[in-house]
Amino acid sequence: MNSLERVFNSVQGKPVDRRPISLTLSLYGARLTKCPLEEYYSRSEAYIEGQIAVKETFDPDILFGPFALVREAEAFGSQSIFLKDYPPNLKTPAVTSGQDVSQLNIPDIDSHPRLLYIRESIQALASQFANEKAIAGILMSPTDMPALIMGIETWLDTLLFHEKTASQMLDLTSRYFIQWANSLFAAGAHIIVLPLMFCNPGIITEKIIQKKIIPLLMDVFKEIQGPIVCHHGGARLSPFIEYFSSLPNIAAFLLDSRDNFSEARSKIGDQQVLMGNIDGPGLAKLTTNEITHKCTEILRDRQNDPHFILGTSNADIMLSTPPENIHAIFQSVKEFQKEMDS
Repeated sequence: MNSLERVFNSVQGKPVDRRPISLTLSLYGARLTKCPLEEYYSRSEAYIEGQIAVKETFDPDILFGPFALVREAEAFGSQSIFLKDYPPNLKTPAVTSGQDVSQLNIPDIDSHPRLLYIRESIQALASQFANEKAIAGILMSPTDMPALIMGIETWLDTLLFHEKTASQMLDLTSRYFIQWANSLFAAGAHIIVLPLMFCNPGIITEKIIQKKIIPLLMDVFKEIQGPIVCHHGGARLSPFIEYFSSLPNIAAFLLDSRDNFSEARSKIGDQQVLMGNIDGPGLAKLTTNEITHKCTEILRDRQNDPHFILGTSNADIMLSTPPENIHAIFQSVKEFQKEMDS
């Protein structure tokens, strides 16, 4: 059984030879090829070299396109900055006032260099590995993209207190999202992963979520031509996961490292995949024994759940993570499967 079969058997609840492993190693490829990050996140050829090295070194079941969300915002006019050992981050938003929203236009997804970098990276991954690996694109949801176009504080103010402008912005990002997501599927992505940050009742009101966000996502997601993974976006997802379980095309939920699988499963039923919940950035500070213990604990908890993929949560696995820490995850899965088969 190859990786692609393993992943989609888990989506369908069919038997697998071992649990699929999904590690966010988008950034880590730059370490393996010693590529400067400014080049790695600008030139698709450099990114692909890094992901080939990821495959050859670790052989995960899912290969990811660039986890560089600010690149999308740059297509709208935002500016980025590189911090040491991290993907590009937001420096200056495209607009700083809701009054400027009317000046924004949907970028041309077929010509803007930042978007072409992402799509060409996924296209190259698919051309080499689509028959054996699951290829995943990571992109901003239409409800989160405004934060990178306007800045977090301005978007929150707009969303909470300026309904007309918020609707105008969400209409823009929704139309863009449908075009962009479907273009990534056409480029060869098997799945897309969406961090959901501004759908959290700890950030915005439940009234806005129920009256505005969920109906919008319902309309948008039904236009998407492939399966969607909802990423926790840095906050716990299990307390409000039921908000999203009935949305169209949702195949899986990637839980936060603090989430509870049983709680999440009880709320969404037994058909959608649960992924996670190893803290990816935290791997750098753990010993291999601690990682083995954590992985085994998760695998035991989910041993009777056919819709489960072991994976890392939160952001990228850090460049400082020793390779043996990553290998420990794979070894844990192999040893657990031997135990289950004996």
